[in-house]
Amino acid sequence: MTATIDREQETLWDTVKFLAKQQDIDKAEAVLKATIEKSLQLLNLYTPIVSHLRFSIPAEQFLNELKHLDADIRKKISRDITEKTYEEILDYIKMISEMTEDPQVTNKKMLASILFKKAKQDARVRRKTPTQFPEVQIEIDEAVKEGEKPFYTTSEAGHKLGLSDQTIRRMCESGKFIGAYRSEGGHWRIPEENFITTREQDIKGNGILEHLDKKNQEEGDVDEFDL
Repeated sequence: MTATIDREQETLWDTVKFLAKQQDIDKAEAVLKATIEKSLQLLNLYTPIVSHLRFSIPAEQFLNELKHLDADIRKKISRDITEKTYEEILDYIKMISEMTEDPQVTNKKMLASILFKKAKQDARVRRKTPTQFPEVQIEIDEAVKEGEKPFYTTSEAGHKLGLSDQTIRRMCESGKFIGAYRSEGGHWRIPEENFITTREQDIKGNGILEHLDKKNQEEGDVDEFDL
């Protein structure tokens, strides 16, 4: 799965360069935006602000640097994250910002959006009452017993996507998740293939968010912004 993702990302970066050489700037910008959005999703750092930004297509050398940095970060995250990895992530976000009209403001807003997402996820976890946790644990245990293929419970999927359990259940009922089904206990099971990132990537991504949060506190608070 990782090799496939790497090839897809490489193809997207190369497509941006090809369209830029053909002077098809509008399509190049659209593909660049999609490439960045997917890249941040894979790092569990997705921010909706990207879809609202206007990008200028940089020189090929700059695109190559972005492409290689993107691949290098994903490679390191899949193995072992170090302090250097976090620095590269901050450099990556900064380079993305440099392709916009106001790099400094964009960089600040992207970091604010990423940290705001983490804060909302943490708040959802804190709001759970103690009586809810046993049911969640039972769902997880059932999912493990049902076979080798990894599945998500509605609680896990809700936390992953920043949605409520009720919303996830409605999505299951309407067929939004491929292969989702009810267990013998009546709980929904959602195949891992429905999501871009794996559990391991989510755990490491949350570690990245915590580190960015720490950096933000050290450098001063950044206010959330209106999209």
